[in-house]
Order: sequence, then structure tokens, then C-alpha cells
Amino acid sequence: MSIKKILVPTDFSPNAHNALMYAVSIAKKERAKIILLHVFSINYISSEVPIEYFAEELAVTGNEAAKQLNTLSKEVKKTGKINCETINRQGIAVDTIVDTIKKKQIDLVVMGTKGASGIKEILMGSNTSKVISKASCPVIAVPEKAVFQGIKKIVYATDYHLSDVVNLKQLAGMAKVFRAKLNVVHIANDQYTKREEEKHMDKFAKKVEQKIHYSNISHKLLHGFDIEKKLQQYLKRESANLLATSTRYRSLIEKLFGSSITKKIAYHTKVPLIAFHYKQESVVFI
Repeated sequence: MSIKKILVPTDFSPNAHNALMYAVSIAKKERAKIILLHVFSINYISSEVPIEYFAEELAVTGNEAAKQLNTLSKEVKKTGKINCETINRQGIAVDTIVDTIKKKQIDLVVMGTKGASGIKEILMGSNTSKVISKASCPVIAVPEKAVFQGIKKIVYATDYHLSDVVNLKQLAGMAKVFRAKLNVVHIANDQYTKREEEKHMDKFAKKVEQKIHYSNISHKLLHGFDIEKKLQQYLKRESANLLATSTRYRSLIEKLFGSSITKKIAYHTKVPLIAFHYKQESVVFI
């Protein structure tokens, strides 16, 4: 996973600034360029409002945003030798972000999440989730209370899809730069026997070893019906810095949020999530 350009959408909120600082830390390590993007719009509420007034308000909003972007750009450059570009555009946030990813050939997007920013919030109901589903590159969603403390341990949650091997190959590139341990986990809910689950994991691990040449990688089986709780406990126990998954990882997502207890837990994660998006259909090979 070669990271040369990192897109950081911002609305100038504290959690967006937190995501920017997270992106800066990655950019330093990867020697990547940061592209700051702000998308603005004005609600044209009434047809009785003169078009001249609307145009003036739009210009004022755009100019103010440009000043704030310039201030952020200077802040980024002060942190080290980082090339920082700013983009200030009128439009719809998600569409503009996706369009910028394509036009600028972005390698990674780093976004903040608002409010109760857990895994469920990230994957199921926010602008961040929409970007994740439409982006052609990986997206890191940073909870507002997450603090960058390096990337020393990455956890990839798998359901044994062939596409996971492709994602893991990209992720191993980032892990290598940070000299991080990469833990591949599968949460088994007793659909198969323990022995069958072990065979599935062994088959998947061998497939990964054939395609990925990274020594600091391990595979772990977790057992239990409360999938979300097991995953959260594992992240905490292992002091994970980053959780990784795939946008087509529907079976896990459905399991994660199948009960009110897991929904409550999902709202309290502080671990950033990197989500991979890919074009081909996901195939389970076990």
C-alpha cells in the first residue's frame, strides 16, 4: 500500500481537526502529501430571496472557508516537511469528496466522525459511511476522542473472503512502514464445530502466506455469539491502534449489530477504523 496523497475533508470542527492531526502523523511516516478539502453550500430557502443576496452569501461563505483552510495549511506545514494543498469547493459533501478522490488520484482518505462515534456510527449512518461505500481507496474513520499514538498493532476482522487477502496485502504495506504487528481475527459464532473453524482459519492463513510476504502477521480465532463484544474486548486486550475491515463485509456487520447490547458497545470505541473498498464481488472460499 503506497500512500502518496492523503485526502482530509474538513468542516473545521474539533473532530475534523483531530482527524487532520492523525493524517499528519501518517503523512510524516509515509512522506505523503496532504490535500485539505472543504465543501460549502448555502440553503436557498425561498424563491422570494433575491438571487443577488444568495450569490453574495455564497461568496462570503467561500471566502471565509478559504481563510480557515489557509490557516490549517500553515499549521500542517509547521509540523514538518509536509506538502499541503487546499481545495475549497461548493457542492454536496459526499459527492465532492468522491469526485476529488478520482480527480486527484487519492491513495487514502482520513475523516473524523461526529458524536457517539463507534463502529456502528462509522459503518452504518454518517457521511463517513457514505464515503466509505463509494470511495475507490481505503478510508480511515477517526473517532473524535481517538489520539494518535503510533500504529503498532493492526487488527483485521475477516470472514474468509478472497478480497480480504487483497486488502491484507495493501494493509501489510502500511504495517511495514510503521513496523506494526498485523493480527488477522475471525469471530466464530458456533456455526461450525471448533475443529471445523480451526481448519477454515488454517486454510485462510495459508492463502495469506502465499500472497503476502510479511513476517509480523498472526491469525486468531475468537469464539462467541456476542461478536461485537468479543471484538471490542480483543481490541482492548491487544491495545490495538487500528481496526481494519471491508465495505462488503456484510455478514460481520449484520452480526455486530444484531442486539441492543452490541449497539451500545459499538458507540464507545476509540479505535480508528480503516475500511477497504473494492470493485470485484466478494467470494468466500472456505
